[in-house]
Amino acid sequence: MTTEAAADARDKNDDLVEVAKLTTARPSPGAPVLPLLPDDGKDRPTGDGVVAQAAQLPFTYAFDFSSSLVSRTFWPTSGGRACVSLRGTGGSDPSYYGKEIRVEMWNAYGTDTRVGPSVRYTLNGNSYGYCWSGLYPYHEHYFRLVKDWSPTIRVWGTGWASAT
Repeated sequence: MTTEAAADARDKNDDLVEVAKLTTARPSPGAPVLPLLPDDGKDRPTGDGVVAQAAQLPFTYAFDFSSSLVSRTFWPTSGGRACVSLRGTGGSDPSYYGKEIRVEMWNAYGTDTRVGPSVRYTLNGNSYGYCWSGLYPYHEHYFRLVKDWSPTIRVWGTGWASAT
């Protein structure tokens, strides 16, 4: 089970930042693997042409990046909840160990809008998770992984998105 974190701090833009908690939860057996995408906006609904259909929770993913990646768009639960867990397992330089990446939740309906806090996840081989609540249940959402330190160091690992 993933627990919701208590308020921790604010970033340089005065946005709420929370810390993901260590989790013993594991991905749902049989959950599809959906690749994370370049952070270029092409997966999000625009009203023009064909876009990828939003995914259902749960799904799993792998990540390998040096700046940012985004998930496929997905539908949160009817109660407006979505959880993101991840486990950072490696980096292109040993200095990655113990550093953090941020996960942001976005409402993809119309103009993309960040929802809730930015959440810090530690990269140390353990699994961490956080659940966002108060999401718009009938809007597509996506999450964004952001690494804002050392643009030359890649980090990688695995994770999953779920309802709990």
